[in-house]
Amino acid sequence: MKKSLVLLTLFLWMAGLATNVAAEPPDSPGSPLTKNQLEKVRERIETLRLWKLTKALDLDEKTSALVFPLLNRYDKRRTEVERTLAGDMRDLRKALREKHEERLQGILDDLEQNHKALQGINDEERTALKKILGVEQQAKYVLFQQEFNQEMRKIIAEARERRLGPPEKERFDKSMPKGNP
Repeated sequence: MKKSLVLLTLFLWMAGLATNVAAEPPDSPGSPLTKNQLEKVRERIETLRLWKLTKALDLDEKTSALVFPLLNRYDKRRTEVERTLAGDMRDLRKALREKHEERLQGILDDLEQNHKALQGINDEERTALKKILGVEQQAKYVLFQQEFNQEMRKIIAEARERRLGPPEKERFDKSMPKGNP
């Protein structure tokens, strides 16, 4: 019964967020999302992730109450580092394009430091989850993360293609580095 209540609460919360985003006036195709729109999308994805995670790990109310705040805390830390990494990547592209070789090493050092920080956050999160989740739930969590992230990448790519259209998508694809990140 308690698990059903948790799932119902998450579903209703998600439905409310979807209504808020849908109420915003649509921008013209190809225009970048506003900061507010990006935040709403991030909230919807996070709500969806928590709802699916509850189901995938068969979390009860007590465990959910321990896991969700923990995940939120690490997600916030991870988001900060990822924003810094995105800025570093913009700086790297700009330095390469403008042939600022003297700046490249500093940017590369920053990227390496931030990648290590991101890995540290991921390691801390896994260690904390081990104290809450059983071994089977830990295994399900690892698989869930992999599958959910793949699903989100696919959805984002499809949305980008719809939003930008084929000519813009091709330009975007050409600007992206080839191979594994």
